[in-house]
Amino acid sequence: DFMKIIPLSKPYFSLNSKKSIINGMKKILDSGTLMMGKYTKDFEKNFSKKIDVQHSITTNTGTTALQIILNFYQVKGFEVLVPSASFITDVSAIKWCGGTPVYVDINPKTLSFDLDKLEKSITKKTKCIIWVHLTGLISEDYKKILSICKKYNLKLIEDCSHAHGAKIDNYHAGSIGNASCFSFYPGKIMTSGTGGIITTNEKKLAEYAKQVRLFGRCKDNEKEICLEGNDWFMDEFRACIGYYQLKDLNKSLKIRKNLALNYNSFLSDEKNLSLFKIKKNNSHAYYQFSVLLNKKINREKLINIMKTKYGIISKRIYKPVHNEQIFSKIPIPKLGLKTTEDVLSRSLCLPMHCYLTKKDIKYICESLKSALK
Repeated sequence: DFMKIIPLSKPYFSLNSKKSIINGMKKILDSGTLMMGKYTKDFEKNFSKKIDVQHSITTNTGTTALQIILNFYQVKGFEVLVPSASFITDVSAIKWCGGTPVYVDINPKTLSFDLDKLEKSITKKTKCIIWVHLTGLISEDYKKILSICKKYNLKLIEDCSHAHGAKIDNYHAGSIGNASCFSFYPGKIMTSGTGGIITTNEKKLAEYAKQVRLFGRCKDNEKEICLEGNDWFMDEFRACIGYYQLKDLNKSLKIRKNLALNYNSFLSDEKNLSLFKIKKNNSHAYYQFSVLLNKKINREKLINIMKTKYGIISKRIYKPVHNEQIFSKIPIPKLGLKTTEDVLSRSLCLPMHCYLTKKDIKYICESLKSALK
């Protein structure tokens, strides 16, 4: 008896883009230009246009993109504030750059910073804030986050790995802070197989990023090395995939939004969980559709029932970063991380990708309701 498995995520390629990518691959092979060619330029130019920034610089991964930004802002010997509700590399990148990560608790409504704790975490050594748009949601407190950065003269770095195409008040994710990093890892809303991009309006950062991604070559003489760099560029094959994924982005976001509406209507009466309330001015990208389970629900047991009985893959958002074994030596702040621990311990992500139908969502929700009983 073969059970159909509903995966958590699946990359979306329209029929047109599949044809275009295959055609593009042939063009790249024929041209012999495997890096820094037409697709890289076109992808960067269109990405800038799409999210309304002056500069987009492709990289080999989203983590590299963040590392380049942190190195440019010279965080070595300084503190960088980061939510514990984020991905491990947000913390690793700070450490690799010689900075000290300082965890900040979250607001359960926005999945982003608790503003009071954010401001109280700032010291004379604070240089940057990494602001993560968890699950694809931009915090409705964004104006306050910006004013805190202005007040203390801090650089605001957006981690948009979950937020391709997200918007708030007509501002795109990736255009609000001083600099941003996006990831094109296989499970993301947009993928290039793997890869990343830096977006910014700061010309000096853009120039620095272009140099370090190519071993640190001098701007005016590429035979000379002026900076310590690495081979952190994105090749033409991935830039080609990214370019056509960008063309599919609006369609992809529209499908995700409709799926989320279906989820919300099917689950609105379920007493064992709560849904996130998103305001009208806020366009969630829905990288993940997550709900919060009631405290009495055993999440691991639920995930297991969903998989074995119904063929539905689900997971938590993330483990709090401060609970990762590798970061056990980083001190827990005096202000605590109770909300992060509570929210992430009750989070459940349900399947979200463009191949799902309304019928699938109904099946997932009915199965979830049965499993919760």
